[in-house]
Amino acid sequence: MNWGSKVGKVDGSQYQKRLAALKEKKISTRSIEDTVNKTIKNIKTSGGRSFVIFGEPQSGKTEMMIALNARLLDENVAGIIVNLLTDSVDLLEQSLTRFRASGLSPSPKQFSELPSQPNDLGDKKWVIFSKKNARDLEKLIEILRARKDIIVIDDEADFASPNAKVNSNEKTKINKLIHDLLGEEGQYIGVTATPARLNLNNTFENDSELWVDFLPHPYYVGQDFFFPTDGVINYRLHTFDADEGSERRELEQAILHFLCGVAEQHKRGNEQNFTMLVHTSGKRGEHESDINIIQNTITKLSTPTHTGFKRAINKLESIAKQYAQDNSASIVEFALRNIDRYTIAEINSNKQSGKVSTIAKPTSLFSFGAGGNIISRGVTFDNLLSMYFTRAVKGKFSQDTYIQRARMFGSREDYKEYFQLWIPTELLKNWTKCFAFHKLAIEAMRSKAGAPVWLSDHKTTPTAVSSIDKSTVDFEDGEMSFGLFDFNEDTHGALMNRQSRTNQQMLDALHKYFSDNEFPKYLFSYLKHDLTNPQADISFHRASVFGTGTSNYTDEEVANLRRKKGIFANNEFVRSERKDAKHHLKIFYNEHGKARLFYKINGDSIKFIRNRK
Repeated sequence: MNWGSKVGKVDGSQYQKRLAALKEKKISTRSIEDTVNKTIKNIKTSGGRSFVIFGEPQSGKTEMMIALNARLLDENVAGIIVNLLTDSVDLLEQSLTRFRASGLSPSPKQFSELPSQPNDLGDKKWVIFSKKNARDLEKLIEILRARKDIIVIDDEADFASPNAKVNSNEKTKINKLIHDLLGEEGQYIGVTATPARLNLNNTFENDSELWVDFLPHPYYVGQDFFFPTDGVINYRLHTFDADEGSERRELEQAILHFLCGVAEQHKRGNEQNFTMLVHTSGKRGEHESDINIIQNTITKLSTPTHTGFKRAINKLESIAKQYAQDNSASIVEFALRNIDRYTIAEINSNKQSGKVSTIAKPTSLFSFGAGGNIISRGVTFDNLLSMYFTRAVKGKFSQDTYIQRARMFGSREDYKEYFQLWIPTELLKNWTKCFAFHKLAIEAMRSKAGAPVWLSDHKTTPTAVSSIDKSTVDFEDGEMSFGLFDFNEDTHGALMNRQSRTNQQMLDALHKYFSDNEFPKYLFSYLKHDLTNPQADISFHRASVFGTGTSNYTDEEVANLRRKKGIFANNEFVRSERKDAKHHLKIFYNEHGKARLFYKINGDSIKFIRNRK
């Protein structure tokens, strides 16, 4: 028997075995299979060297990545698979544990577990984990210098990997190191819930035409539930006006509500441990204050001799009536009998680290977590029942950052209507707008109508301005125009004639008549969404000829129906049948019988941002 031929040889069915294991646990694999199949096609038949997989926050991307690693190993696509994670020991350990438990062969290794000499790697397959940390990446590059067959799978790819110095002909440290790791032959797959930065930054020259959409699993609860377009809330939303005094009061209230909420779940038969997240600041020094409030509230309820015990009990009794009107005493009794079954984890603090696992998969009945960036990105929280979120921002909201902070998203189907979100009123308003813009952008990508389009206004931006490659990105300020079409005076005159039709009926008619190139789906979706605001209105202008009887335009501008200074002048608003409308749609045509549909916003600062590269 030639035993040497057996070393490290698996039967090439790791991917199918992984899918079978998930199905045995009643986990849907449809989206995972679709995503992995498209990814392999990109690599093997479409020549994709750099592209992105995007999916909603906490939608099961880690399981997809495990399956993708298994398929890459089965397909012998690359000898070295490097999984990059954000610079956090907590996140590294959480992900590495899940990958190893899946039974992958070869078993995933941290870069520090690899042979110290590059030649000792041989030609074997390796699955490697590394933080996006300059020191770790430098060591990894040195170890892998003899290997060229590398695929990098970059989790939370929009974080640290893009080049924040893209407009100054320099590279940020992590961006340069990942470039060096890829070399001339390596392949890059970015995985993220917020891909705008990767697109607008041209990170590793990723090809947006090859992007893969990882759809959520059937039990996912996300944007449509927590930020519904119709504004109808079906969970326990608590809003308040934020100031230093009220925040402390509201946090105490939120803690008591959480205790009652856990009791309610147990009365319903959902007898599990649950987590409450507190995310008020990115400053480590302020986390201690949040921890103190949590600890003091628990101490008062667990110490009958405490001077604040009676007052705390009175508050708890009052709140318990909202959870069991006819038997609120049972809620109070459950909370008090079990009050010592708690854990408080301070994440990202000066004092402690490595405790995220105690709240990500809660190990105590009442599990509390307070902290900063680790809480707001990357970690999947099972059995999260309550989130107290007051972390605001000075200046513009970066949509990618705030979308990542929606830790309430995830597998919540069994108890979604019982979820508790505590948030200042103004912050909720801005957060809702971030998600509305994000959804429109994602829908535009799913429509495959061309390059991704991102929305911004005076309050929000898709990503940090410093990361937007100004050499390739267009900022359409108000006026937009779309694909050329043959103009027909009768047909298009009737199409734009409102008569007695509503805004929605007019939009539906345009959407049905024009192609996506001529009237993009993302704009149709945006206008349809904005009409949920009673004050939003649309003006449908009569068609006008462009360029006739004047020498102000070049022949090329007239033929193309485009000019840098724009065509849709502000005086067109006055000629409108609804001059004060927010949205304006108008067809301009030329003497050659060609036309374009133009869109302009009146009195608003919304911009549509597109990478023309």
